[in-house]
Amino acid sequence: MKNRQNIWLWALTAAVVLLAAALAGTQGRLAELRTAYSALQQEAGELRLDLKSTQNRLQEQEEALEQAAAQTTPQPEEPLLERYELTPLRLDAAAHRVELGVSLALATPDQSAEATLNVYQGSAERKRLARVELTRDGDGTFSGQAAVPADSTSLQILVTVRTGGDTATERLYAGRATGLLPVALSSRSGEAARQDGEARITAAVQLRERAAAASEQAFRLYRNGQLEETIPAASGQESGAWEGTGTISCAAGDKLEVRFFCVDGLGLGYEFPVRTWTVKEDRLAPGWPVTNTPALVWP
Repeated sequence: MKNRQNIWLWALTAAVVLLAAALAGTQGRLAELRTAYSALQQEAGELRLDLKSTQNRLQEQEEALEQAAAQTTPQPEEPLLERYELTPLRLDAAAHRVELGVSLALATPDQSAEATLNVYQGSAERKRLARVELTRDGDGTFSGQAAVPADSTSLQILVTVRTGGDTATERLYAGRATGLLPVALSSRSGEAARQDGEARITAAVQLRERAAAASEQAFRLYRNGQLEETIPAASGQESGAWEGTGTISCAAGDKLEVRFFCVDGLGLGYEFPVRTWTVKEDRLAPGWPVTNTPALVWP
């Protein structure tokens, strides 16, 4: 019995010794952490001071820049051209190209000036399509002609003027080639109602101001991408306004679309998207075409 008590006593003593050693190690670690924390606090304080100093310097520089800008009077840039025109002249139906007439006058006439027209396709990696040396008449007007692809989606037309030792370039046009064509729309609208397995569609368009005269105006009704009906368009109350109403058979799940068709003075046909509908069981769900760019119909 006495031997068992001695064993427990020794075990308890050993546990106390181990606990004391562990506490001593923990206290040492805590002391190290306190020292590291104090060092981090000091470093953070120094960083805050550096940040404040940097902010002060930035504020001083901003104030100096504002003062310099206030004291500088920007000089208006003198325009290179007084006027210019890009006019479609004729079609190359086989190549799907349009011949453009170019006419321009310099803002500051110079008898020694020379002008070059450059036509590019693409933006990031552009490709030169044409380079034309413009001719000057007795009035100082430069003119020339250049062919452009009518289906180009990224066209750039630039003119470079050389006077003495100076060279300047100005952009005349950038965008889809269809923007250079004689006919364009300024607005479009359409409404539809379903009854007895048919859709009654009313559509209206307004030609852009100064658009060239057009002919063969009509509205075309499509079902699931197939042309089903052609409705002659009637002239509206305003100049350049056209409207029409027609019916087309339909069933649930069909896709309906109305387009405006016309032909310009060069013989080029245009089919402008106007409005779309999806046929539901109980109604027609309206939508808009994915593009406003007309499809071109070549003679």
